Amino acid sequence: MEKSINQRYVLTEPILPMLSGMLYSGKDLPLRRDVVFFVVESTDEAAKEAYIRKLREVAPLSDNRFLHILDVGMEPNYIFAVLKTFDGKPFIQELKGHRFTPEEAVSNVLDLGKGLMDALEEGISGCSVHAANLWLNDDGQLKIINYWEKGTDAQRGVQGLGCLLYQILTRSESIPASFDTIEHGLREALAAIPSVEQELLIATLRRVWNDQETLASFMLVLQSLRQDTAIRQEVSEPVRDRQVREKTEPERAYEEEDPAEEEEAPPRRSLGRAGSKLLVGTAIACLGGAAAFVWLGKDQEEPSGKGVSPVQTEHRAPVQPSHHTYDKPAGPEVVSDPNQKQADDKMVIVPNLIGLQNDTAGKQAIAAGLRFEFAIVVNERGEGTVFKQEPDAHTQVPKGTEIKYWVSKGKQQ
Repeated sequence: MEKSINQRYVLTEPILPMLSGMLYSGKDLPLRRDVVFFVVESTDEAAKEAYIRKLREVAPLSDNRFLHILDVGMEPNYIFAVLKTFDGKPFIQELKGHRFTPEEAVSNVLDLGKGLMDALEEGISGCSVHAANLWLNDDGQLKIINYWEKGTDAQRGVQGLGCLLYQILTRSESIPASFDTIEHGLREALAAIPSVEQELLIATLRRVWNDQETLASFMLVLQSLRQDTAIRQEVSEPVRDRQVREKTEPERAYEEEDPAEEEEAPPRRSLGRAGSKLLVGTAIACLGGAAAFVWLGKDQEEPSGKGVSPVQTEHRAPVQPSHHTYDKPAGPEVVSDPNQKQADDKMVIVPNLIGLQNDTAGKQAIAAGLRFEFAIVVNERGEGTVFKQEPDAHTQVPKGTEIKYWVSKGKQQ
């Protein structure tokens, strides 16, 4: 099937039915290039004029996370938009057979979220990020096809990105009506990632589902997950390299060594340049984390006047900045009874969440081995700030306990 348009373009074959039109493959004859056409049938002249204006409003957008509009036009029975083509196919056609790892899924959704934020600066908002409105490049990148029409609430903005993440991870073409169904699918898809990251992602998506997350806060969570994955992969590389060397060169581990060689052994076991960079990077990250806690602590207050304690590992003394005080004395605990030690290992310290932002408080709770819920209510504190929690900070509770905290939505108008 071929159809000529304006003696310049040729539509060759349909690719995918869209919500309001049809996607076709085609050619730009003068420039001898392949293109994609978005065609909407209409005979209403006023409706066609309005649609053309809508297309022209977004046409200047050149972000590489969107299919660029090259030309627009009208025919007696339809409107068309000429889109730049890329290698690949509509994502919905590849969804069932294309398997993204959780890390790739998070990275793709994060990238699309950045695209939505950039588009907002150009005055473009509300476009659908449902799998049916995305193009999948051969290199694995996702691009938005139609960004001039509004999607439904579950398809656009932060909710749309959350639902898209579910679609990618579970390879589902539709979105369930219940989050409990979504959670079940997510737990199966995320079984291979660490439990802390799994719980953080599911808890975040539940808040997205309940309209309790902003686009910016959701992006921060995805960014932190991607960074955690990158660090974990960097740490695992030296281990894998060592294992390969031990399997391929076993005889070197048993060579006779004289005293001089024994003295040279430690340098041979050094991490090398990559390992040194990792250690330096880890040290910088730790210092940055400590600085972040000090900065956050400046605005955190409790009725007792005590400072905020960062999340502590069991039996490890906290690092105490000079302007903070703690209920727990410094120094490790000595446990002589093995049964008592086993019982202590199941107990955790409740972190102080007062003064933290909502998403940060949730991360602190999960990192401490706890589950959480929260309520957003009117309060004198700044919007998004935690002002109350149960149980109180610094108390011991069984691991997995659900704590609750209250978040301010600002003063009532």
